[in-house]
Amino acid sequence: MGFFNKLLGKILAAPPLDPADEDDDVQSTSSQPIEGSPEFIRAAEMQRAYWTHNAEEQGQLEARGVGQLGWRELLRLHHLTCLQRLNPGPERRAASEICRQTVRRLLSVNSPYRPRPAMIWQGQSAQPTAGREPDMQGELLNLSLTHLGCLEVYLLDDTNQPTRIDFVGFDELSGVVFSPPNLIRAARLFYEDGRDEIVLVPLLYGLTWAIGNEYDRSGRMTTFVAHLDSKEIGVLGASGLGAGQQDLSIRGQDGGRSMFGLGSVVEISFPLDMRDPRFDEKARARGIDPDEVRRRIGVE
Repeated sequence: MGFFNKLLGKILAAPPLDPADEDDDVQSTSSQPIEGSPEFIRAAEMQRAYWTHNAEEQGQLEARGVGQLGWRELLRLHHLTCLQRLNPGPERRAASEICRQTVRRLLSVNSPYRPRPAMIWQGQSAQPTAGREPDMQGELLNLSLTHLGCLEVYLLDDTNQPTRIDFVGFDELSGVVFSPPNLIRAARLFYEDGRDEIVLVPLLYGLTWAIGNEYDRSGRMTTFVAHLDSKEIGVLGASGLGAGQQDLSIRGQDGGRSMFGLGSVVEISFPLDMRDPRFDEKARARGIDPDEVRRRIGVE
């Protein structure tokens, strides 16, 4: 995967804007050229193309109704609505109610894109984590309203070249192992059904190429804009649209949150959760008898 040799650190994230200020102005930086190798520029342009508002596509999805869309279509409508919310004033307010509706469905118990319990190991390389306690564990969430419980990836062709942007829900995964941090880095996805796949993972949010400053584009800062006021979102702690390095959050059993950059993560493991509607299916895929688990802990 010999792309992109510059390793990145991360400085403290910029403080989020006031959630009550729904009409904060978002300054466009899309006219600034993307810098890097030809391979990196091609991949970044692919990401920027996905994160470009398409009013016609949005209108077609809205006409079918939020409740009638499949999960992938719903996530796409959510992304288009988030992009519309970059515009201040009436256009943002018009998109806000639809955005609240899509968020409610994306956070529902059956959604593949909801937050999920996880264990996190941090480091600079794919160090062996067997036997090492995780650095953090709890409910995992991407802090941008655009991502919630999913991982943005580049799918690859037979020559390991990126072909398109895709989004993998945490619900589909049993784990992820990352290569050392880069603006774009390789990762191996392990699926609940036993499959595994090599992908590329962008360090930066796609909106970085539209509104990010030089610190956002280098991955040293994270900025959140266009905050959405919603009870469900307030509980999560993710109300704005991210630019810069992707930020993740773990909520522990005490309700406290730890925030960290995606570039610091070397491995994610998703343990089985008996509250999961797919617990039986996932347990069997891992060679575990779900009924035996219930008997052992005294749950019928």
